[in-house]
Amino acid sequence: MPNDHAGDVAILIPSYQPDHKLAPYVKALREAGFARIVVVDDGSGEAFDSVFEPLAAEGEGVVRVLRYLPNRGKGHALRAGMRYLSQECPGCAFVITADSDGQHTVADTLRMADALHADGTGLLLGSRDFTQANVPFKSRTGNRITTAVFHALYGQRITDTQTGLRGFSRALLERFQKIKGDRYEYEMNQLIDCSIDGVPIRALPIETVYENNNEGSHFDPVRDSWRIYRVILSRFARFVTASLICFVVDYALYLLFNHLFKAYAPSLNSYISLLPMRVIARIGLAAFLARVASSVLNFFLNKGFVFANRSKAGASFFRYACTVVLVVAISAWLTSSLHVWLGWNDNLVKMPVDILLFFLSYYLQRRWVFGGEAMRESGRTRP
Repeated sequence: MPNDHAGDVAILIPSYQPDHKLAPYVKALREAGFARIVVVDDGSGEAFDSVFEPLAAEGEGVVRVLRYLPNRGKGHALRAGMRYLSQECPGCAFVITADSDGQHTVADTLRMADALHADGTGLLLGSRDFTQANVPFKSRTGNRITTAVFHALYGQRITDTQTGLRGFSRALLERFQKIKGDRYEYEMNQLIDCSIDGVPIRALPIETVYENNNEGSHFDPVRDSWRIYRVILSRFARFVTASLICFVVDYALYLLFNHLFKAYAPSLNSYISLLPMRVIARIGLAAFLARVASSVLNFFLNKGFVFANRSKAGASFFRYACTVVLVVAISAWLTSSLHVWLGWNDNLVKMPVDILLFFLSYYLQRRWVFGGEAMRESGRTRP
């Protein structure tokens, strides 16, 4: 029986050399009343003509099969389907992506359609329960590691980062077509893009289906896992690279300014009578001037190279400047305090202090300086 909320929802199914589960799944979706069902044959070849050709023929105008050669990957197939829906399905208010290997039930797909109508903002993920006994060990362990790493780097606790059952509104179609990645890494890039830009990510619990140890999946544990983790770590690696460049510049300038103030600015002593305050003033001023110079370079590296921020430079630079002032103040206070009260060498102690503050800086820049643009543009407050 058709679902009341399925009439303006399109289903997008990327498929490569599918088994017998695809045809009955598509038929059940059609009978449930979905507006359009797009199946993308990702280069399966002529041997699978008997699978794909009947789908459209029996689809009563609802099912559309897109085919191409050679195999390009799941990400490419998803973008191809999104382009088609953007151009050919103007009446589709929502899109649900699903896999063709039998992991997603029609009942869960319908529940996702209902959930999208209740709240169509952001990206809705069909989240499986990896604690169940039927989940393969490698899937359970891999998901736990990925969830922990993703949360540490991007601040989102997503319990199922690999799910292919995802729903979103038509408003996000254009955005998701621009996301890079031709294979399984596309879906991770999608999560990163939403996390960085403040697009809400919500979870809908779904049935956990693993038949025959998930043999119907074309996921390569080594090759595709490498692609996914390369995506997860690449942005942080770029942040580290940019920070190292600017750290060297900052530290070199700090040593230079500190030396100049010691040797050529004795007048500082005449204005400040207490020795601890003289040291704090000298170190603070040297740290401030060094950080101003290196921060201008760091801002443009992070904006374009690390976070690929699309906003105007003015607003993000103000937030960045606030972050720099905060980090510099903490750095100067900790460095001078350790020097004055514990007698540690101020030049040597500054390095470990700034290494610790590096992680605070990354968090603030990811979450506030260059993150949350989508939420700010829509006038919403990022959770």
